[in-house]
Formats: sequence, structure tokens, C-alpha cells
Amino acid sequence: MGGAATGDGPGGGAITRDVILDGERRFDLRTTVAWVEGVGLSAWAYYGLEEMEIPKRVMYRMLRANYEYPFVKFALTDDDRPMLLVELPPAGADRDALGRALTAIALVADRLLDETAQAVADRGVLPDWSDRVPRNPELFISYRADVESMMPESEPPRPPRRSAAPRARRWWGAR
Repeated sequence: MGGAATGDGPGGGAITRDVILDGERRFDLRTTVAWVEGVGLSAWAYYGLEEMEIPKRVMYRMLRANYEYPFVKFALTDDDRPMLLVELPPAGADRDALGRALTAIALVADRLLDETAQAVADRGVLPDWSDRVPRNPELFISYRADVESMMPESEPPRPPRRSAAPRARRWWGAR
């Protein structure tokens, strides 16, 4: 995709590049990678659609993920659009650190896809991505094991919670 550079001479100012990441379950994560001289490197993916109302339970899940995955953070844009981001200090920003950062974004998006579907897709209905093949498999091959070693154990997707109402009717009788 595109990119831009600003500043005085080589190495000065800021450089940005836009890429599209695919995980194994979540596809088309539009991601911006930005280097700012003296500040470091940031990579952020717009996690949800624009102008979308996100249920509180999904927002709470994203906040909990900030604790569970300390190297990746959820944040909100000025227009309340969720994004998933990684920040690296200048001293730690190299090719491998960038590869791990982009892989972490894709892996967290994969892991949280079912729980955050209402932030990802209109009415929480995920597209059928069953026939999709990730466009950047080399990234996962190179960095997945390293990134997953820093993550909590992966759990299989949880089934949706059932309402307590039918159980309560059985216990107290229908009225």
C-alpha cells in the first residue's frame, strides 16, 4: 500500500507505511507502521468498522486483553474506532522486532475474533473467510513461535453464553 516520509534529510522526521495483515482467522487488518525519529516505532491496526457502536462487554474484553497481552494494546481513536497497537522504543526497533510486532497484532486479532465479533463486523456477523489463504504466511513462519512464547496459553473459542432465564424458569416455575 502507500507510505510517506517527512523531515530534513535522510533519517530525519517520520516515515509511515500501510500494510494489510492476515492472520489465520482474521483477514484484512489495515495496519499503519510509523517510525518517528527519537520516539520509536508504532504499528496500529484498525480493529473495527468506523462509526460502530461497540457493546460494553466487548469493550471490557478488549480492556482485559490489554492486561493479558502486555505487548499489544487496544485503544480507541478520536471517533471511538477500536485499534490494536504495538509500540517499540528506538533502541529496540529492528527488522525482527517489527516482524514480531506485526505477528503479535495478527495473532491477538485471531485469538479474540469470536469474543470481539461485534467490534469487527456489522451486527457481529463475521464474513465467511473459510476459503481465504493468508497473504503473509512468511511472517507467521518466521515469528509465530517467538511471539506465542510471550502470550498466555491459547484457549479454543468459547461457545456463546446462554441466558440464565430458561434455567430460572425451571427453578421457580413459569409465571
